[in-house]
Amino acid sequence: MISGQGIIDEYALNIFTDGSSYPDKQRAAGVGVHLVWVNESGDEETADYAPTGWEEATIDEMEIEACTVALQEAERIFSDLKRFKRILIFTDSRFVKNCFFLAMNIWPNKRWLGSNNMPVKNIELWKRLRREVKKCPINVDVEWVKAHKNNLHNKVADKLAKTSASMPFNRPLSHSDTTRKWSDRKTKRGCIPVCGQEIKIRIVSRKYVNRAKTYEYRYEVIDPDDNSFKDLDFIYCDEELSRSQCFRVRFNAEQDRPFIVDVIEKLDCLNYKY
Repeated sequence: MISGQGIIDEYALNIFTDGSSYPDKQRAAGVGVHLVWVNESGDEETADYAPTGWEEATIDEMEIEACTVALQEAERIFSDLKRFKRILIFTDSRFVKNCFFLAMNIWPNKRWLGSNNMPVKNIELWKRLRREVKKCPINVDVEWVKAHKNNLHNKVADKLAKTSASMPFNRPLSHSDTTRKWSDRKTKRGCIPVCGQEIKIRIVSRKYVNRAKTYEYRYEVIDPDDNSFKDLDFIYCDEELSRSQCFRVRFNAEQDRPFIVDVIEKLDCLNYKY
């Protein structure tokens, strides 16, 4: 079988999921769920669900949430899920496909830390999905389907996700303290070198990662003499730093495990605003 074709299993409840996020529209986001099953006559039946969306979320958050919503919708529609051999979730997110097994079986036993001992992304969403999977009376499997190609079921899920995102009535899916960035650039994880250097930064957002007992910060480089001037990235620090404030800090020297190891001084933002 060719990977990514999204061929349904006639003995399973097949659920095509998709997430949408629009950074240029205040990050409005949504999910789409398209259920497909074969009835006793051998004919396909379907059901669609596009819940009200969220004011703000990333695409990865939406792809995880789509799987959670899919299982909840399956439980609502079918009083007895044991009529199916399994639930087969189709996602066009390689991120979800690649992380699903880890989130179900590995990360919970490692305090939700990844292979580099850094907190995994979207812990709370993965935990919610795991709870739904554990509640399910039949096995839940995840397969990847190639997005926006010839699979009609995937196209339906994509349309439903866009419909959901057009109704962003729910509060943001996750909470972080955020201020307006100065830079006109987009945040790109890993774009700023982490090599033990001193660097001048401004805190744009702050989120406490409870499981890891540390803070995740989104920051921008404010030193015009730095090669990364105006770039935005993420870094961790055990110390609480105020958002919208500027600091001179020292990074560690682990690109795959970026940490602030020393807060040297607080800077006057008026001297650096561009």
